[in-house]
Amino acid sequence: MHWKRWFSGLIIAPCLILFILLAPPWLFLLLILSLTVLGLREFYAMSLPAVGQKERMIGLLLGLLLPLTIYPRDLRWFIAGLAFLLLFLLILALFQPEEFLVRVDKVSKHLLGLFYVSFLLAHFVLMRKLEGGRVWVLFTLVVVYFGDTTAFYVGRAWGQKKLAPKISPSKTVEGGLGAVGGSIAGALGFKFLFFPQLPFWHALALALGVGVIGQCGDLGESLIKRSANVKDSGTLIPGHGGLLDRIDSVLFAGPLVYYYIWAAGLG
Repeated sequence: MHWKRWFSGLIIAPCLILFILLAPPWLFLLLILSLTVLGLREFYAMSLPAVGQKERMIGLLLGLLLPLTIYPRDLRWFIAGLAFLLLFLLILALFQPEEFLVRVDKVSKHLLGLFYVSFLLAHFVLMRKLEGGRVWVLFTLVVVYFGDTTAFYVGRAWGQKKLAPKISPSKTVEGGLGAVGGSIAGALGFKFLFFPQLPFWHALALALGVGVIGQCGDLGESLIKRSANVKDSGTLIPGHGGLLDRIDSVLFAGPLVYYYIWAAGLG
C-alpha cells in the first residue's frame, strides 16, 4: 500500500503540473468537469446506492451545470444555474413514488453531493481565470499535499492523541499539527522558488488556513464515508482509494484560497 501511494503520486503529480501550466482555460474547465463526474459517481455510490441509473445520470448532468455556469464572467448565469438545480430537484421529487421522507432525503443528499463536489470544485475554475491563475492553482495543491503528506508521516511516527476518533480513528492531534507545519513549509518553499511576488505574510496566512481547513475537508469526507459504512470512496487511485479520498482536502482549500485572494486584492 505504501509504495502504491508513492508510485501513483509520482505518475500523477508531474502530469497534473504540466497540464495546469500548459492547458488553456477551456481545457482546464474540461478537467474540472471530468473530476466533477468522477467525484459525484463516488458520492452517489456511497450516499445514494439505491437510486436508479437514470436518476444518477440526471445528478451527474446537474453537477456539470455549476462549473459551466461559473465559467462566464456574468454572475447571473451561475445564479440561474443554482435556481434551476434546486427547482428541478424539488419538482422531480413531487412525482416520485417513494414515501415523503425518502423523497426529501434523496433531494437533500443530491444537493449535498452537488455542493460538496461540483460547487467546491468550481472554485478552481474561478481561480484559474485570475491573473496568475495557473500559479495560484499550483500553490493551492502544493500547500495541501505538503500538509497531507506531513500529517501522514508525523501521525504514524508520533501520533497518540486522537483528533476525532468517532469520525476518523486514525487521525491524531500530532498529525494535525504536522499538517499545519507541512503546509507552511510547502507555501514558503513555493513562494521563494516560484512565486516571489507573493508577500511573505500572505503566504504564511494562507498556509495556516489551508493547513487547518484541509484537515476539516479530510474529516468531512470521513463523515460521509462513516454514514455510508465504507472505508474508501472508491478504488480509482492505487494506494489512495477513490478520487474523493485524494481531493477531500483540496475541495475545502480551494474556496478558502480563492476568497482570500479576492479579499486581500492579490489577484
